[in-house]
Amino acid sequence: MHEKKLLINASPRTNGTSFVLLQMCKTYLEDKGHRCELIHLYPSMNNKDELWKSIKNADILIICGPCYINTYPADTIAFLEELSTHKELLHGQSLYGIIQGGMPYVHTHESGLSLLDMFSRKCDVIYKGGFVMGMGAMLNGQPVNNLPNSKTIIRQLNIFFDYIEKDEESTSEVYQKAQFKVPNFLFGIMAKRMNRIIDKDLKKNGIDVKRSSPYLDSN
Repeated sequence: MHEKKLLINASPRTNGTSFVLLQMCKTYLEDKGHRCELIHLYPSMNNKDELWKSIKNADILIICGPCYINTYPADTIAFLEELSTHKELLHGQSLYGIIQGGMPYVHTHESGLSLLDMFSRKCDVIYKGGFVMGMGAMLNGQPVNNLPNSKTIIRQLNIFFDYIEKDEESTSEVYQKAQFKVPNFLFGIMAKRMNRIIDKDLKKNGIDVKRSSPYLDSN
């Protein structure tokens, strides 16, 4: 009997990029004959009894979510903190993580996986690695093959899914090979565009972008 996999969408969006990645994982595992359940974390928090039951009945947990300011969303962290108080639900399950964000570089999102690793050290679960995917915001819920390096990403994702299927540890090398190589001349263009977007958002919220930072005020 194959182990039961519980796939948790830790994004506030039920049809975003995190869901797309979990659907890919679910399809891969089901094609191998595994039993899978995919749940959306945010709506499930309204019925925690069912959520706790799903976690307890699973042998492998797979958490996928967006990177918000260097890690998973705050509500996801709150969920993990609450879960850590329910030790009766954790019985040595394997834990895998997937985190995706707008930046193409894996180092800007890896701290989310470190969070899962620390969680596993405090609880009775075994962290077995994760996958970092950049440029997730570009997809906005569309298929992964819309990314410029889609063939590489899909190949490396399948390697990662294979580790999950076999319940084996996956190394960071798997997702590092999927990292999009940004040409140097694009750095300046990307930085200027992102700064314009940030400034526009700040102005929209009534913030003077030309005002000096209060943290730099010598007084």
